Amino acid sequence: MNPTGRKVLAALVATASITALTTYRSNGAAAAEAAVQTQVWAARASTHLFPDSLPSDSGATAGVSLDTARNEFEAGQVAVRRSKAFTIKRVSFGPLRAGLREIPASNLTYNFVKFTALNHNSVFGGNQYVYAPSRPAPDNFPDGLSNSPSTTVAANTTQPIWVRVHVPKSAAGGVYRGSVRVETDQGTMVVPLSVNVRPVTIPDAKDSGFTDVEWTLFFGTVSYQEPPVETMLANYGYSPFTPKWWQLMEDYAKVRKEYRNNDLTLPMATLLLQGGTTVDADGKVHFDWSAIDQVVKFFRDRGTVSRLEGFWVNGGPNSGTHWDMETLAAGPDGKAVKKLVPWDSPDGTSWVDQYVAALRDHVKAMGWEKLWWMHIGDEPQGDAGRNGWNGIFDEVKAIWPDVKIGDATFSDPVASEVSKREDITIPNLLNYEWNPGPFDQARAEGKDLWLYNCNIPTLGYLNRFIDQPEYYQRLIGWLAAARNANGHLQWAFNNWNISMDDQDVKGDYWVVNPDREHNLLERTLRLESLRDGIEDWEVVTILKKTHPDLATDLALALASKPGTFTGDVTFLDRIRSLVLDAAAGKPLAARDLAATIKTGAAADLGSQHQVDGVSLRWGATHPTAYTIQTSYDGVNWVDAARRTATDGGEDFVGINAKARYVRLKEAAPDLVGFKVAGFALPRPNLVGGRTYTKSWTPPDRFPDATGLESTDGVISDNWGDGRPYVIQGGPGETKAFDVSFDLGASKVVREADMQGYVEYSGYRPDTMRVLTSDDGQTWTDRGGVTRPNDASGNRYEVRFAPVQARYVKVAFTRTFTASADGVFLDDIEVY
Repeated sequence: MNPTGRKVLAALVATASITALTTYRSNGAAAAEAAVQTQVWAARASTHLFPDSLPSDSGATAGVSLDTARNEFEAGQVAVRRSKAFTIKRVSFGPLRAGLREIPASNLTYNFVKFTALNHNSVFGGNQYVYAPSRPAPDNFPDGLSNSPSTTVAANTTQPIWVRVHVPKSAAGGVYRGSVRVETDQGTMVVPLSVNVRPVTIPDAKDSGFTDVEWTLFFGTVSYQEPPVETMLANYGYSPFTPKWWQLMEDYAKVRKEYRNNDLTLPMATLLLQGGTTVDADGKVHFDWSAIDQVVKFFRDRGTVSRLEGFWVNGGPNSGTHWDMETLAAGPDGKAVKKLVPWDSPDGTSWVDQYVAALRDHVKAMGWEKLWWMHIGDEPQGDAGRNGWNGIFDEVKAIWPDVKIGDATFSDPVASEVSKREDITIPNLLNYEWNPGPFDQARAEGKDLWLYNCNIPTLGYLNRFIDQPEYYQRLIGWLAAARNANGHLQWAFNNWNISMDDQDVKGDYWVVNPDREHNLLERTLRLESLRDGIEDWEVVTILKKTHPDLATDLALALASKPGTFTGDVTFLDRIRSLVLDAAAGKPLAARDLAATIKTGAAADLGSQHQVDGVSLRWGATHPTAYTIQTSYDGVNWVDAARRTATDGGEDFVGINAKARYVRLKEAAPDLVGFKVAGFALPRPNLVGGRTYTKSWTPPDRFPDATGLESTDGVISDNWGDGRPYVIQGGPGETKAFDVSFDLGASKVVREADMQGYVEYSGYRPDTMRVLTSDDGQTWTDRGGVTRPNDASGNRYEVRFAPVQARYVKVAFTRTFTASADGVFLDDIEVY
């Protein structure tokens, strides 16, 4: 989904993808063995590669090509597939070089992508499915990143290799080149690798203005429900604070530092018990902070902490009627135990009086005041939540007025009420979609605003489920940048107590896997994507220091709401390049068209272009609103983007369209700058702006209003834009339907593409085939696909050997269901 943005001074980098397929034969093998072929290709990190993925359905590129800032991690993928089983012994790198400068090979790492079996797609409440999974389940989905340096690959199975570079802070700007060497028992394959480094340095996570909160169970539970077996014991065979646990914590510290997880979650009651806290029979508590101090020192010494989170579990199993408070009390044997008591009981008041005062004094004694924040209770709702949360809040603030308090919230109106009192406002993304006002107001007042995900939202919203597209998690960083948020909270980091088959929403419970064999944590693609989004936020934030409106506009071009965001990873790549260049001070390299545009006339770009957005600069006055229009032929125009509530100065309006001509709908005499961000298409779209014939008449509710919705060049990406038209059918009904084009004369044709409906995969066709004809009567089938096959997983692309044809037919089939009774068609392109 691609909303309009504001303000620009960005540089344009056109990123072109070239599909590559390399065939290798085993050296010195027998004739039968020589016929065994190996396919090797590169793919974006944002693309899910499955065991049956091929170059033709994964946005294959000739090599791994990355754009980065300094002190940033960035990754791509190398995929290997062979018709006979083989072993990858290792993957190796040399240094990446740009002239005499280099990024050492030690800054490059790899992991083999592992697959997780999902028995169904993510669903909340039994009926709120994710709208656009990267593939229907059951199936094997990519997620884990193996810690093993080698792997054996079954015949006719694609093995993705995650290739990652960390750019040193000292690296000079420039394009660094090298290669990825995949060494197998059947020979070595070499794939080019390039990294375009911008001279912009993002801060270390401990120094970042962005807080990443991942609720962890390494030290104990963060719930009133204790697991049947303590998490670490159940998954690693040992308990916290044992020697092997401390070894694992070294790896956890590394994960925190490398993946920018800079909040340290401290389950206070558990750690107080670990330290030896005691409680007398009369309720007097003797606090022992030693375990807490030990944990904090360990992770601070390793440079991973910007915030300390004092986790306090209040609410309890009866939170719908009356809130309980987590306390420590003397157990039957005299040892201290956790105990839930009514928040407003004498025991509750006694605990608050002792605990908060002692905690306040200890935090100050340790010098943690600027780092510390704490909870009252998670997701307060209803009268019980309102009364419990506010009552405990008042008691805490009476004892410790300066302590920062923040809680994840969802249910309104309590969530909005809480946002007015808490120091850190943490709305669930679904809540923020529905009612952002109170949280944006809190941010405007100087409070922190952190976006929150858990088992909701599903549907068409950003989250981090295994079966959602890989780039969804990354886009949360862009959403935070667009909405001026400065943090993210996710439940949970490592709650391994519930099996994947038993999870309704897949991956909500953890973002790292246990690796008991190596006594390590196994990273995941979702953790990588989370870091990517935070690093992108850092670059946008750097740009905000010099061009705040430009930075916000570019982020808005990718994500403006939790449910309104781009579904095109190539557009994501190009906008990200603009941000990197702009942060590095590189101006937009495009011809200024203001002299033509200001008069109301159209500007001719000279050929068909990919239009990623428009940079505008205004003089002394500016319109209160304006519309940017695009056209293939200069005759038929489409409203590509509209900006309202303008404030003058500089604007950047994200578009994501194809066109040759561009104009403002109305003349703008005070326009002083107008540049188009984009690039010339390598081949013209033969049907751009042309009329076509449909084999059916769309219903009045979703018409093809202009008769050019499939050829106007502007991609639909959300329900509200009204761009696509529909064919409908009843549950179980199968229909065949088509769209036909007359090219006007015989032309060379080699490809046809159709943009699938982005928001909801159920509204896409089951099959798409392409036919050509010389006379419009006799048709030749040129091939087809049975699902989207581009890098984003949204676009149907059919390629075939070049042929001469005057007529092209794009034919579809669909068996409709009760939950998806239509197919929405958008832009169709022929090359």
